[in-house]
Amino acid sequence: MIDIYDILNKKTELLCKGVLLDKSLIDSSSIRGDGISLGRRGGAGPLGGRYFLFEDDKTLVNIHLWPDQQINSNRTNLILKKVNDHFEIYDKIKNEFFSRLKLINFPEFYKLKTSDGILMKKIALSHGKDCLASTIYQKCKYWACGEACKFCGIELSLNSDATVLEKNYEQISEVITAAKIEGRCKHMTLTSGTMVEDDELINRYVTILEGLKKDHSDISLHIQIEPIENLENINKLKEAGADTIGIHIEILDEILRKMITPGKAKIPYQLFEDNWLHALDIFGKNQVETFLLCGFGENCKEFMRNLERLISLGIITYIVPVRSIPDNKFNFPLMNHKFFLEIYKRTAEMMYEYGVNPLENNAGCVRCGGCSAIIEAYEAV
Repeated sequence: MIDIYDILNKKTELLCKGVLLDKSLIDSSSIRGDGISLGRRGGAGPLGGRYFLFEDDKTLVNIHLWPDQQINSNRTNLILKKVNDHFEIYDKIKNEFFSRLKLINFPEFYKLKTSDGILMKKIALSHGKDCLASTIYQKCKYWACGEACKFCGIELSLNSDATVLEKNYEQISEVITAAKIEGRCKHMTLTSGTMVEDDELINRYVTILEGLKKDHSDISLHIQIEPIENLENINKLKEAGADTIGIHIEILDEILRKMITPGKAKIPYQLFEDNWLHALDIFGKNQVETFLLCGFGENCKEFMRNLERLISLGIITYIVPVRSIPDNKFNFPLMNHKFFLEIYKRTAEMMYEYGVNPLENNAGCVRCGGCSAIIEAYEAV
């Protein structure tokens, strides 16, 4: 049986490199959408990947799938093949077996429609084994003014008709009901593009949260926001039914923030910290997180120093290798998985030191765990 240390090492390498698809997978009709497929091509999270389970039948990993071996062979040495009812990964450089994985299939409810005639997969998507995710408003003010984050594809999925602009709680509730039948929804992430007015977004969230808690009191709900000036609005989100909250800074280095997130970088760091501390008071220990994207050429020592500051406050730092948008001209540099492995190990040690436990988080990305190896690093300490 594979142990947690092997899982941590292999998951980190897969998150950073992704895999090349074996020619038989590329030639198969399943590549067109019903089998292995290529994952999401737009949206606000990691793109171009699928969720798999390791041999322990517990550990999730979201793997970037590279369909063109000739073009992308410089990005990874790992090749994914289908073997009977599972998948196997081989290291083409070492010419040896790497790992055996089980694909998390798309749910059946993707084929269903809501009562107002919209495909359910346009309302909410299945993440990992038992998490749903929905972007309640699929536009962002930074896209409108030409200052979008360079890693974000939130409006690409709208432009490709993969989703709808706005979702209401009735639609989301119907998807939850359908997902429960398949055992695919025990918690849910609600996110949104940034709106011009904070209050408008808060009011949207409150309406949806209250409706979902009324219909599905057994489902834990995670919300994601930018820092807001009126901290009392964080109280409103908790009172409406949010169980956990993500206030995402994404990049700690101020120079890189301005380069990669030109619009969002105008938010001062202090406002993030004010929001995190207030959210901790309202949501409680281990229920506040922030995404940190890495792979932009960070200074390791400076990054770790800034990271320790966050963890010392009590914030779960959900560290994810940045992933380029498929078919986009802006490509991020190759990931160094050994660098990431050291980051994960040191982060986990600091979490223990400051009493931060990601295993106690109740809903959302941290609980799902597929896009980061921080959970495995914490378990391996």
